[in-house]
Amino acid sequence: MKKIAFLFSLIAVIALITACEKDEDNPVLDIGQATPPTLLSPEAGASFDLEEFEGDVTFEWTAADYKMENLPNVRYRLIAYYEKDVDGETQEVSYVIHETTSTSATISADRINQAVFQLGATPFQFESIDFRVMSFFNLASDATWLFSAPLDLNVRSFELFTFVRVGGDFNDWDFDNENTVLYSPEADNQFEGYLFFEEPNTEVLFSMGESGLFVYGDNDGDGTLDQDGDHIVVAEAGVYRVNLDFSAMTYEFYKTDWALIGSAAEGWSTDVPLDVDMDFWEANWKVRYVITREFVEGHFKFRANEAWDPPAGINMGIDEDAEEEGVLMYGGFGNDIPIEEDGVYTVIFDLSGPVYRYEVHAE
Repeated sequence: MKKIAFLFSLIAVIALITACEKDEDNPVLDIGQATPPTLLSPEAGASFDLEEFEGDVTFEWTAADYKMENLPNVRYRLIAYYEKDVDGETQEVSYVIHETTSTSATISADRINQAVFQLGATPFQFESIDFRVMSFFNLASDATWLFSAPLDLNVRSFELFTFVRVGGDFNDWDFDNENTVLYSPEADNQFEGYLFFEEPNTEVLFSMGESGLFVYGDNDGDGTLDQDGDHIVVAEAGVYRVNLDFSAMTYEFYKTDWALIGSAAEGWSTDVPLDVDMDFWEANWKVRYVITREFVEGHFKFRANEAWDPPAGINMGIDEDAEEEGVLMYGGFGNDIPIEEDGVYTVIFDLSGPVYRYEVHAE
């Protein structure tokens, strides 16, 4: 019996020694011993009037120390935080401004303004915004996440717009029409949308803010926006992708003639023209196309102007990164749209909102 007890004791000692040797060969990260980054600049409590501020803001911080060697490069995120009232309760919201492997980041005033706008802070008044630096190796797991203490700054943001109204003789100069608008999903001064002009020589103007408050046209007809400028004349009738860049103060009207193309239709070298859904346009002032026809098993995409790529054409397919089905790649390209089996289908190509969509329905 004593021999058996001695044998078990010996096995336990050997196992303990082996475990210790393994720990030395493969040390385990102890996040409790790690040191998070510390924000060094700007100075806590500093004030920034972003509407008046010219230049950039530099954020600097100390490196995170995970107390281990031979680790991959530490990554950092600069994050803005804001406490807002949501249904009577205070809620902290956040917005990622920048990601880097460096221990500093130079951020434009416009980028900070965009972050503060997205957080929901009141524009045109100073608000307390906290900034923190997060360090990590892998975003998929919070096991290596470390956060700096908050750095409080007083920030006065200015309003960013998520849409611009379009008025013209095509909609009786109705700047209160919230359907004839161009969208900026990221509120980054870049606007886009599709409009249909039934008549040639259509005259239009753009309005930001409250309807008719800030109106822009073009005094010289050179593609540059001028406040209270002359009417912009669109010579040809048709569907146009309209782009505004309020950072560069430029605009573009790009005429599009859309079609289906692909192995599920008439092959990858033959366009099947699409017609504007006039009932939808007249009811909603929005552009979409509907076609019902026979398809075969295969794939298709939407293509404009019988060309695949800009500047002549555009093509749109599935946005595989979208969180919902039926979303097309913003700005063009994307994956082919499948037809699983032969049959008659109705296809809807919807350019009516800030997100472009498609639908396929078997008849």
